[in-house]
Amino acid sequence: MRKLVVAVLVAITLSGVGLAHACVGKTLYVGITGAENEQLLAEMVSVLLAERTGTTVKVVDYKNAGEMYQAMRQGKLGLIIENTDRALDVMHLPKESSPQVAYETVKREYRKSLNLVWLAPFGMIHGSGHPQLYAPVLSTDTLGNLPALPKLLSKLSGILNDGTSARLLRAVKGEEKPKTVARDFLKAKRLI
Repeated sequence: MRKLVVAVLVAITLSGVGLAHACVGKTLYVGITGAENEQLLAEMVSVLLAERTGTTVKVVDYKNAGEMYQAMRQGKLGLIIENTDRALDVMHLPKESSPQVAYETVKREYRKSLNLVWLAPFGMIHGSGHPQLYAPVLSTDTLGNLPALPKLLSKLSGILNDGTSARLLRAVKGEEKPKTVARDFLKAKRLI
């Protein structure tokens, strides 16, 4: 009986360690196009992964979405921060009035056509007159190399809304560095 208890305790301990160390020693390149929302979200991803797993995250800023997607196709990026409006444009699909329908559409089409995986959205932000969902989008290679990544990033699911986003962006515009704002926010949410 004692051996069974020890075996169960070891298994429980190792299962918790697996998530924490699944990304250690890796470098993840995150692509953005320079929009403040994207920069803030990329820094949240960066801080969360660095604090929780020891993964090195480098945020790469591109002039436009075309350059960012080209880098993704070339394997220079493992993750991008994307919103549903731009994703529909990338796929040459019409705008959707429902953010959830837009999300489900791009999630399906990206997987089928681009071999990219949309994770759970960070949240909804009103932009260009209507709501958009922002989410991390991974290459399938990244998913294979860092299998614990979706579970960890799911902790950021639904974290943003208009009020939170506006408050965080004001802090960035008020001369605080995006990484500092992201770190303080994640600490306040007890995610790090």
